Amino acid sequence: MGELLSKVIPLSLGAAISPTVLALELLILSGKRSKARASMFLLGLLLVFGAITAFGLLLSHTTSTSPAQASITKTVDVVTGSLLLLLALGTILRSLVHDSVAPVGGETNDTKHPGLLSAFLLGLAIMVTNFSTILLYIPAMRSISASDISTPDKAVAVAIAFLIAAAPILVIYVFAVGFPRIATPPLKKLRGSIDRHQRTIGIVIEVIFGAYLMFKAFR
Repeated sequence: MGELLSKVIPLSLGAAISPTVLALELLILSGKRSKARASMFLLGLLLVFGAITAFGLLLSHTTSTSPAQASITKTVDVVTGSLLLLLALGTILRSLVHDSVAPVGGETNDTKHPGLLSAFLLGLAIMVTNFSTILLYIPAMRSISASDISTPDKAVAVAIAFLIAAAPILVIYVFAVGFPRIATPPLKKLRGSIDRHQRTIGIVIEVIFGAYLMFKAFR
């Protein structure tokens, strides 16, 4: 179990850091009817998270349990690591072409004050296209499913990975909804910081974990 978690936890931590998702969540929480809209946005996010969890587990379950598992795991790591590095390269190239990129949290009325259905669909859409999180979370789920630990231990590992990956969006939501007066100033500062450094954070995460997966595959 300990060896498995040593592989799963780093990937889950990387999956948890998603500046785009956090910026949108903070933007919605700053608008009208923020609790209801943020709840629907969060529901959309978590539904996709659940689907990614199931897919990652199924990916291993439907593959061979023979020694070919090692080759499959290596291939998954190489592909996901390469894609993360390509995402980072793409972001860098875009930044060279465009000196300034408008922050995701632009003060548009549709984004800040979406209807309940729109907030839900926005949560679905932003998570489906959140490639850096998906590319880190799926290998974590596959590692759990491919391990030889007991089913209860696998369930615990999945729960740990899920809670770590979803922790930032859940903590911000609970803090903002449960303690609105206390939460507003620090969350406003957090949103400004994320807007300013969103691109840099994304590149750092993609490079670090892309390199990690490549190293893991070829060590």
